[in-house]
Amino acid sequence: MSAGDIAERAGISVTLVRRLLRPARIQARIHRTTADAILGLPIPSQARAPRLPGLTPGEQAAEWLLELARRGWPATYLARQLGTSTFTVAEIRNRRRRHIDLQLEQMIRLLYQHLKGTTPVNRGISYRDSQRARRAATRTDALSREVGVSRSSGEEGGSVAEALFISGEI
Repeated sequence: MSAGDIAERAGISVTLVRRLLRPARIQARIHRTTADAILGLPIPSQARAPRLPGLTPGEQAAEWLLELARRGWPATYLARQLGTSTFTVAEIRNRRRRHIDLQLEQMIRLLYQHLKGTTPVNRGISYRDSQRARRAATRTDALSREVGVSRSSGEEGGSVAEALFISGEI
């Protein structure tokens, strides 16, 4: 069980759980109700489906999201379908996250498989929003090539965000 799972089930903050789990020279003092909340958690049974703990490389998910953007699927629509934020979708698509949650990666894969055979227009997405997504994908492709070229030539490589900053786009 992760610190996030414990915090969610006990109704306390993740920060507090992590502070309690961290080894310390001096024993942490916690409120009695907090201790009761944590100690009262049932041990998860093995009969339940696993939550898919762990991280996985985000490269393949970035490719899937980039391909959907090339086809005109906006990050806002994808985020809504994945149950996450547009910021997270953009971070993964722009390869700013090297590792992502395994469960999110599988959700992205399933969404990609579901959407690759249809068009955004069929889902009620406006032409303008599709064009904006295509432009973002083109920009990401160009910046990925620039970063890849600088790395292969022996220069210090940077992130896509650094390439955007250098090119003057941000």
